[in-house]
Amino acid sequence: MKNIFKLLILLFLLLERGAECEAQDFHLSQFDAAPQYFNPALTGIYFGAPADYRINADYRSQWSSLGVKPFSTYFLSFDMPYKQFGLGAYLLNNNSGPGGLNTINFMPSASYKITNELKSPHNLSVGVQMGILYKSFNPNNFTYDNQFAPGDPSGFNTGLSSGENFGKTSMVKFDANMGVFYKYKKEEWQAHPFFGYSVFNVTQPNQSLTGVIKDKLPMRWVLMGGADYKISQDINITPQLLYMNQGKAYELNIGSIGFYHLKDTKYDVMGGLNYRLKDAFIIQAGMKYEQHIFRISYDINTSNLNNYTSGKGAFE
Repeated sequence: MKNIFKLLILLFLLLERGAECEAQDFHLSQFDAAPQYFNPALTGIYFGAPADYRINADYRSQWSSLGVKPFSTYFLSFDMPYKQFGLGAYLLNNNSGPGGLNTINFMPSASYKITNELKSPHNLSVGVQMGILYKSFNPNNFTYDNQFAPGDPSGFNTGLSSGENFGKTSMVKFDANMGVFYKYKKEEWQAHPFFGYSVFNVTQPNQSLTGVIKDKLPMRWVLMGGADYKISQDINITPQLLYMNQGKAYELNIGSIGFYHLKDTKYDVMGGLNYRLKDAFIIQAGMKYEQHIFRISYDINTSNLNNYTSGKGAFE
C-alpha cells in the first residue's frame, strides 16, 4: 500500500509540474544515440568513417524504486545512405508500468543532402518522417478493493473478481515530423560546429482513447547544437545542447561527451556529463570498438521527485 501511495503522489506531481520536461514526449538522456528521434534530417547522415548502414538501440528504465513495474522505453532504428538521400525508420515503445498505458511510434524516415560534402565544408540536409502513433490502455492489471487480501504478501489477490467491467481501449493515428540539420566540417579546423531544428507531431493527432473528446497531441519543437572538437590525435570531445518545447512543457539538456583512444588498439573509452535543467545530472560511460559504441547512463535526480524515488534515478 505504501508503494501505491507513493505512485499516486508521483502521478500528481507529474500533473502539477506540467511546465517541465515530464509532460513532453518520452525523452532519452542519450539523445545523440537516437538521431532519428530528435531530427529526421539526420537519417542516413554519417560524419565519421563511411558506413553502409547504422543501427541504434536504446533502453530506458525509471521509477523502479516505487516498488512497482518500472516505466520503460525501448528505441530501435535503422538507416542507410543512398546517393544524396538517407533512408530509414525508427520504432519506439513506451510502457507506463502499472499505469496500463502503452505508446508505440513507428516512423519511416527519409532525408536529402542539399550540399555535397566532397565539394564543400558545408553539410546541409532536410528530412521528413511519416508513420503511425498507437496508444492503448489496459486496466486489467489494476487491483481493486474487492481484491484486497491481508494475508497475501502483496496485499492483494488478483485471482479474485474485481467487480469492475473495464475493457482495453486503443487508437491508431497518422503522424508526421520534419527537420533541417547543418554542420560545418572543414578538415583544417579543430572544431566542427553543428545545428539542427525539427518539428514533431505536425499533424497534431487526436490522442483521446474515449472517442468522445478531442485531445490533440501538441507539436514538439526541438533545437540542438554543439561542436565536434579534436583536442589531440587521441582525444575528441563534443559539447552539445538540446532544447525541446511541447505545449507548456520544456526541456533543456546541456553537457559534453568525450572519447580517448587507447594507443595501439582499436578501442576508445568514452565518458560524459550532462545536466537536464531542474531534473537530473546524467553520467555516461562506455567503450567504442572501431565503429561500434556501447554505453550506459544514469540519471541522478535533482528535482523534488527525489523525495518519492528514494534517491534512485533512471538507467539507460
